[in-house]
Amino acid sequence: MKKISFILILVLSVLGLSKAENLDGYQLFDKIVLVVNGEPVLKSDVEFAKEWYKIKDEKQAQEKIIDSILLSQQARKLGISVSPKEVDNALLSIAKANNIQDLETFKKELEKNGISYTKLREFITRDLISNKFLHFYLRDYITKGIVEGSVEDVKKIRMIYISKDRQDYESVVKLLKEKLNKNNFSEYATKYSDDKFTAENGGLLGEVKKGDLAEDLDKEVFSRKEGEIFQVDTKEGTYFIYIEKDEKKLIPKENLTEKDMEKLKREYDIYLKKLREKAVIQRFE
Repeated sequence: MKKISFILILVLSVLGLSKAENLDGYQLFDKIVLVVNGEPVLKSDVEFAKEWYKIKDEKQAQEKIIDSILLSQQARKLGISVSPKEVDNALLSIAKANNIQDLETFKKELEKNGISYTKLREFITRDLISNKFLHFYLRDYITKGIVEGSVEDVKKIRMIYISKDRQDYESVVKLLKEKLNKNNFSEYATKYSDDKFTAENGGLLGEVKKGDLAEDLDKEVFSRKEGEIFQVDTKEGTYFIYIEKDEKKLIPKENLTEKDMEKLKREYDIYLKKLREKAVIQRFE
């Protein structure tokens, strides 16, 4: 959560603007400045990124956004995503660091100070996805051939998240209870899920091991078998989860040496360079 803590400065200093002044300015400078593989980046995203990454230079902030988008795009192609609960937990950590104990109060405080809760959530989601991608892909890449580790139960899952904030919450949940099956799960995830990152991939969250998910989801997922579809209700909404595959895998040791970390950094730079070479990046000054 180290990167997430960077936002604390943003939460604590709002550039002296009132909410109304900030919103007026927001409307004036909010325009598309970049498009990364078809994904637009707004001027307001760049301003937000300057605080998020603690960068004063606009060009550097743009490059950071490009890297983050490229990694998250690649992660989603490989079926790697994060659940809304994981994002909520990250946001709650920020809130508690600011002596706020619940997300609703935190959201109101942000909005009162002219900070976009939606944009904060988007940045955190993208960073969490990127970090998970680095953990699952690049770390596995440099530990090939290393057999030290433990054999664990790994489940490939798809999910549909229906938020209680939506007006048709009850009717959608009722529909899914009656109609959902393994053949239409991907279609319904794309159509109905409120988690846009998994919805883009037919609800695919990817492979998870015990402890990767929020506690309430983790307990249910690892008490189920391959092929099962089940419902998990939370305070925020309802999850429908499909255990697509269940297998035993060797999970490499968690602790990497300094040499391993240096190798990981080199592989990261090489991989990112390759993504940039293949990317279509349009800039609008």
